[in-house]
Amino acid sequence: MQSVLIDLTGKRFGRLEIISRTEHKKVVRWNYRCDCGKIGVAYSANLKRGLTKSCGCLRAELHSTHGQSNHILFKTWKGMMSRCYDESHIKFKNYGGRGISVCQRWHTPANFIRDMGERPEGKTLDRINNSFGYFPDNCRWATPSEQNNNKRNNRVSQSA
Repeated sequence: MQSVLIDLTGKRFGRLEIISRTEHKKVVRWNYRCDCGKIGVAYSANLKRGLTKSCGCLRAELHSTHGQSNHILFKTWKGMMSRCYDESHIKFKNYGGRGISVCQRWHTPANFIRDMGERPEGKTLDRINNSFGYFPDNCRWATPSEQNNNKRNNRVSQSA
């Protein structure tokens, strides 16, 4: 029984856009263009299972400090990136798993730190509109009570 080849051309897998099919030793592979601009080749199974999501730039960003690892906001940045891009993160299903992403500018910790400014005492990172991702116009520093009032599952009660 021969498996049916599904054409992946034009489809996206993480940061990769499939541009064409290629074969190597009778194994189908796919040429891709990563969002960072690099061109590469990936196996179908790895793409479909989510094992290949970038050319390697995603892993580098998640594990790179960009010289900011000692900054007080680096942990906040790393948590934001992990929730959106690390499928093994406990909260991934509520962030990256439902399409929440981080703007390209904030993939560099220094830009995130510069745009958000210092975190005020007692506040944490919050998305103003929880249907959208992390980007400068949708993020703020909020108190725990502000964040509790800004959840997807909140319902406005009508009083009589």
